[in-house]
Amino acid sequence: MFNSHNRRLLFRSYLWLVGGLLVVAVVLDFGFGHLQYRAQPDVNRWLGSTFRLITARLEEVPAAERAAVVNDIAGELGIGVHLLARDEVHMNDIADEGLFPLVDSQGNTSYLHDAQAIDAIIRLGPIAAPEDSLLLDLLPPIFYLSIFIVVGLWLRPLLIDIDVISKGAQRFAADYRDPPTTAIKTTELTPLARNIDEMAAKLSSVLRSQKELIAALSHEMRTPLARIRFALAVIDDKARQELKPKLVAMNEDVREIDELVSSMLNYARLDHPDIEMNWQAVPTRNWLDNVISKAPGDLIRIEANATGNTPGSVRMDPRLMELALSNLVVNATHYARREVRCSLAQDGDDYVLTVEDDGPGVPLDEREKIFKAFTRIDDSRNRETGGYGLGLAVVARVAELHGGLASVDASPALGGARFSVRWPVGQAI
Repeated sequence: MFNSHNRRLLFRSYLWLVGGLLVVAVVLDFGFGHLQYRAQPDVNRWLGSTFRLITARLEEVPAAERAAVVNDIAGELGIGVHLLARDEVHMNDIADEGLFPLVDSQGNTSYLHDAQAIDAIIRLGPIAAPEDSLLLDLLPPIFYLSIFIVVGLWLRPLLIDIDVISKGAQRFAADYRDPPTTAIKTTELTPLARNIDEMAAKLSSVLRSQKELIAALSHEMRTPLARIRFALAVIDDKARQELKPKLVAMNEDVREIDELVSSMLNYARLDHPDIEMNWQAVPTRNWLDNVISKAPGDLIRIEANATGNTPGSVRMDPRLMELALSNLVVNATHYARREVRCSLAQDGDDYVLTVEDDGPGVPLDEREKIFKAFTRIDDSRNRETGGYGLGLAVVARVAELHGGLASVDASPALGGARFSVRWPVGQAI
């Protein structure tokens, strides 16, 4: 019923609660037992006082009447009292003790006292041994077992609710169009589940509106852009020579807007929950050469760097991975001085697509956020560096769709940036 993570959470929580309660119970049991023992009267003092009182009463009467007095005392105490002659008891057995306990075969205890004042031995008892009680013997195990049961019964509905909420959140993370309805399935954490459901519903509505707006604007902008480009082309044929540079600049601006629209459409399409992967076994070398041949490398040398770990074929979605590699190559050519290298190798259980350049590299504090949408290191937005902060976000999304991860570090070979897309070999199987 629980997934592996929630099972571990249940097990750890159960152990902590039960272990803590058991430790507290043992400490309290020991403490109460110690206090109870200290609060009990001193048996030896009680017996000594009793024997002294008996001896004092027997001293007051003649020896012939002592037997009757002993019977009266036994009746008053409710315990057997016997007067023994000294020759009936081996004195060496009790010579060193004022009191000497005797236990018979039934577990009954008698106490002997050497009453020298009356030249006799007083025997008190036998006192019956306490009867064994099965209920008393089972009480401690029952108490500790009840801790396990009570904690388990209390913890189980909480963990069930956590599991329901966790699975709902996972489904919502996979598809923002389906906000969870976990409140009706929970018992103990219903207020928390209701708040999460409401938050997810509002977030789903915002995301839907945002993505629909981006897609609609991107599509609608293409028509006026096409009209502007057509108009500029017509004007260019009839314009005077001094207007030519301005028309070229306007055409370049329109081209940049068109590229931005294309990037936004690509990113929106990749971020859609219904996107399907077209897994294929793609010949590595041919695929690399084909993608690199399309790259704008007029001033920068772009080459495929073959390694000993280059597999003959790689399982991937070639269309999406081509989009990722194209964005990486374009990004590298913006910052490289002379050279860009591309490679695709197998590293253990992963495929690794690498693009490195001899440019300035990426600062350490920028490496984590550079793959987020609309994030740029260069804020000038000039035509030399270009970009809108969507290319690397597209790369990260393609890596995620392949079950992998995009990262950046320093290139040991060229000294610039090294971008890597890593995904599992068996992801498509």
